[in-house]
Amino acid sequence: MLKIGVQTKGIISEEDGGPWEGFKKIHDAGFDRVDFNLDAFLLNSDIYAGRINSFFDRDLWEVADHFEEYKKAMDYYNIKPSQMHAPYPVRVQAKPEITYYMQTQVVPKSIVVAETLKVPWTVIHPFKLQYTHGREHERKENVEYFRMLIPLLKRCGVKVCFENLYEGVGNRIVEGVCADPEDAVWYVDTLNDEAGEELFGMCLDTGHLQLVKRDCYDFITRLGSRIKAVHLHENDGIGDLHEMPYTFGTDKERSQNWEAIFQGLRDIDFQGTLSFETFPCMNAFPYGMKEDVLRTIHDMGQYFAERIEGK
Repeated sequence: MLKIGVQTKGIISEEDGGPWEGFKKIHDAGFDRVDFNLDAFLLNSDIYAGRINSFFDRDLWEVADHFEEYKKAMDYYNIKPSQMHAPYPVRVQAKPEITYYMQTQVVPKSIVVAETLKVPWTVIHPFKLQYTHGREHERKENVEYFRMLIPLLKRCGVKVCFENLYEGVGNRIVEGVCADPEDAVWYVDTLNDEAGEELFGMCLDTGHLQLVKRDCYDFITRLGSRIKAVHLHENDGIGDLHEMPYTFGTDKERSQNWEAIFQGLRDIDFQGTLSFETFPCMNAFPYGMKEDVLRTIHDMGQYFAERIEGK
């Protein structure tokens, strides 16, 4: 049976009992897989604003050692990471010093953290450049950078997933890198050819599909076995809200076509984890309802698994 996972963001924090209390909540809700949010340690909003904290300034192994307690808690509760989300963006327009820091410090250290936690797939956002430099330049810059990571990935036994991204241009949501399935196929196949083995795959983000109005079934079946991870969530068709599925189910123009997603994942024989990227739910409900919300998300995951497996 398909495994069910949830992201750690919004559940595990140093202020709220740390990893032991957080993983206990996840375990008690029924999950046995997590998407480990390393990006919670260096927020994307801070990166864009140029506010870089000192977490990744430490020595490589000091950063990795910080997560030993997380690993112990996961082992105790028999929870495994199905994926990890690295801090992003990796390239910031007009801020070369931050781009350099992200590419030479944050990403390599994130890969070592993934090795420490035994994470099979690490989500790293590719660069968004097509609306300022053109798609060919975007591809060239991305391939040059991710090619350089191949020796480290092989040494650590870690693999990379790209996401189908969106962008905001002229106050509109438009397709970003890997939002076109042909673009996503090109990235995965080109870099795997460079690596000589399967080191790269795709993380299917259902909310991003919804924002750019891509046909879910077509996208999934075109990517096929290249899909190694998923981010399951929904929005109103306007903003990247990361809410629970069916939250916006009354508006057919905006709600997600979950039946098409079930059919697509069934047809490609997806065997990964059904991972919910729904952290705003943890913030939207009162603190005392956190465990109830987690159980609801897990129960939804069970329903998803049954639909995909044809039960």
